[in-house]
Amino acid sequence: MIIPAAAVAAASSSAEFATLETAFVQARAAARAAADPAAVLADDTASPQARLEALDEVHDRIPNVKAAAQIPLLDALISAAQDQRRPPEFRAKALTLLGYAVPPVLDEAARARAIRALLAALAAEPAYRLYVLRGLGPAAHGLPTALEPDYEKALLDLLSGPVDGEPRTTALVALNAFVSGGEDFPKRAPGLLTTLDSRFLAPIEADPAAFVRDPRWAPTDRELAAAILWIAARHRGSAGDAAPAERVRLLLIRLIAAETDAGARTWYESYRDAAPPKPDGLTQRTTRRPPDARGEP
Repeated sequence: MIIPAAAVAAASSSAEFATLETAFVQARAAARAAADPAAVLADDTASPQARLEALDEVHDRIPNVKAAAQIPLLDALISAAQDQRRPPEFRAKALTLLGYAVPPVLDEAARARAIRALLAALAAEPAYRLYVLRGLGPAAHGLPTALEPDYEKALLDLLSGPVDGEPRTTALVALNAFVSGGEDFPKRAPGLLTTLDSRFLAPIEADPAAFVRDPRWAPTDRELAAAILWIAARHRGSAGDAAPAERVRLLLIRLIAAETDAGARTWYESYRDAAPPKPDGLTQRTTRRPPDARGEP
């Protein structure tokens, strides 16, 4: 069959037009996303890929705009994280980026809204637990004072339950970030450390061997638990109270005797043998690590 040349030309022209039209549509979408990525997040007609890219764009802009402009961007991330119409990969990314976006935001009320959204998701949406926890760790560095007890309670509630594996490790990383950034806890919020003692230290102290045997606690998780307790005790030591550090030192001795993992024992020994903190706090490294250390927990 011979196809007329005119028909071939028409088909070619039509294909070229369709390709150009597609290119223009994509260019307009890209321009819109660059101009107003927050609008893309809420746009039901935007493609899934465009919305995922808009999440990154909103997150990347927050540290680089003025305080007033940060607020609608953070609120857009909050809405995205809460939008149950969106696919799981979108929600997961939104929840994680929401936590990372908290510290640079200057408005405390906006930061508080973001923290509350993350804590609500942690309590109500176990399918997204890991992604919330990945956001809560960075968010600890921008935590409003009024929400510190809620943050601590949420993590301690989780750690006292059956969760294990990566969610437990990530929760411990978040708790470590919370405690490590609170050198002023002894004076500003002593109740936070009292709660840590009663809910985190005391159960380990009651039976170190059971703690070591507990299948929920991998060796690296036990290292992180020891690090958290040691840091909290040193905060109080820096403030002039030596008793908590001695309490933790005695616990470390018992943990060393019960521990079955050589790597974990090395960390416990490092904390046990650390020099006392300087009066003005942790101003330098105070433990000695072996050359092949896996990285400080």
